[in-house]
Amino acid sequence: SKNLKTIIFDKTGTLTKGKPEVTDIIGIGIDEKELLKLTASVEKNSQHPLAEAIVRKVKEKGIRLVKSEKFNTFEGKGVIAKVNGIDIIIGNRMLIKERNISIPKEVEKNISQLEYEGKTVILIALSNKISGIIAIADILKETTKDAIKEFEKMNFNIVMITGDNAKTANTIANRIGIKKVLAEILPQDKANEVKKLQDNGETVAFIGDGINDA
Repeated sequence: SKNLKTIIFDKTGTLTKGKPEVTDIIGIGIDEKELLKLTASVEKNSQHPLAEAIVRKVKEKGIRLVKSEKFNTFEGKGVIAKVNGIDIIIGNRMLIKERNISIPKEVEKNISQLEYEGKTVILIALSNKISGIIAIADILKETTKDAIKEFEKMNFNIVMITGDNAKTANTIANRIGIKKVLAEILPQDKANEVKKLQDNGETVAFIGDGINDA
């Protein structure tokens, strides 16, 4: 359409390959293997790409999973369950904050560093105490950078939308030359963000399957 002004790209699976991989595992008062085992024992019940990345990692390492119960998903934030009688929370900062769990300063430093590297950080709390972080990276598609350049040449406003933390999102956007980022948007809110731009009188195209995530 000749009035089309703005193109919104959903990050995962559109700009990136949508095959995230675990890059860092940091146990806090627990060894990495145990951390992975407990986390994957919960995440094996989830269809989320980040969960699948953790489960793949565990299979590579040949770690045996245990039974988890009372599995509860919080859309766009994470999961809560019980493993071996221990309460386990796996998710992003939003979920950890909602459960009133404090993040130690040292851990905050680790998280920031990983986010600046463009990685998505998952926090793991056992019995309401931060016990580890797992970082996951999704590789950009080879064609992404050139495609964005072409759209810019045609004078489109390019926007990236993602549930990722702002630091992670901005790092990725910088790599591909996107200047406007909508970060920390829950799946159910993506359609709303598109509508906001439309309400400003902009004609908007959405590229990606994120609207179906709702």
